[in-house]
Amino acid sequence: MRPLPARKLHVRPTQDRDGRVGSTWCAGSSPRKIHSRPSLAALLAVAAVLTLPGCAAYATKPAKEAPKPLAEAAPANYVPPCAQTPATPEAAFDCDRKSILAMAGEFRVRFAFDETAALAPGYAPHAPQRSGGTELVEVIADTGERISLQHILVLGKDHTVVKHWRQDWQYQPKQMLRFRGLGRFDTQAVAEADARGAWSQTVYEVDDAPRYAGLGRWVHANGENVWESERVWRPLPRREYTKRSDYQALEVINRHALTPAGWIHEQDNTKLALKPDGSTQALARERGINSYTRITDYDFGAGRDYWKKTAAFWSELREEWARYEAAHPNFTTSPEPNGEPRIEKFFALAERVEKGEAVAPTELRAVFEEYVRPAGAKLAASDR
Repeated sequence: MRPLPARKLHVRPTQDRDGRVGSTWCAGSSPRKIHSRPSLAALLAVAAVLTLPGCAAYATKPAKEAPKPLAEAAPANYVPPCAQTPATPEAAFDCDRKSILAMAGEFRVRFAFDETAALAPGYAPHAPQRSGGTELVEVIADTGERISLQHILVLGKDHTVVKHWRQDWQYQPKQMLRFRGLGRFDTQAVAEADARGAWSQTVYEVDDAPRYAGLGRWVHANGENVWESERVWRPLPRREYTKRSDYQALEVINRHALTPAGWIHEQDNTKLALKPDGSTQALARERGINSYTRITDYDFGAGRDYWKKTAAFWSELREEWARYEAAHPNFTTSPEPNGEPRIEKFFALAERVEKGEAVAPTELRAVFEEYVRPAGAKLAASDR
């Protein structure tokens, strides 16, 4: 991670569902300076701060104003990538590509998560979560049938940069990586009939570890360009990884839709407790809406500069993950895919690269040996 100027943060009181008052680290106005330069761990926390409760809405006193609509106002001069329903498979493929590429750009992001139903006896719903920031989305690969979009956070007046998540789109995939729970990933073949005309979306962590993958088809009709996945499992989100231990997986339908203002990622989430006997218990239903609104009034140059300096390192790390997955189709990460110990080590290597230092391939593999193992095998280091 690049050396950064003083980071201004402040603490905002929050209240949990039992009425206990705590505090949440947030980026925003009325700052209180707490240190001259953020640590690596603090920078990694920035990636999660966008989806922490209390950073944007839930305080000790209820707001007097009516809640802001989740939907962004639609500009009047919008021209969709596909204004008409494509008549041929070739035209549909072209519309699909244009829709995926339309998710790149410079955005203000807003995150909203609401538990809408308590499903387990005795379960008390948690507070709504609202947050946001500014994010750069770059196309880092486009081979025609495969497109990779890298998200990079650039935040605040100091333009704090943190590499964020990545989404890879593959047309008519032959296989996909499936999350099975508790850090386990299995490679699964995709039937030809299921793959025909469909795209897989695979989402990766900030250190390029896999998180989840879904399969679906883009629909271009009624003025909409939208993709929806089948129901899939995914790990706990970073916004709750350090706060919740009562559930271990999300069962999700993901929906990506272009809007005149940008695009949205809608999530129909069910929070699942995974029991030792292999059974599951649904705790709550949750609705998530991540909105990406195009902006022109913020300088994302720091994010592009960071990527220019570190792109080769992250490319090598992606290749290392690909080699590992090819050699071990079924594997387990430890801790869970958003485990901070592993992430911090990869980010520390990236920080060295940004300073002009060389990182040997053996250093990457050493982290893999410590935190990633074939299914059924033990880690080189003790499990954490």
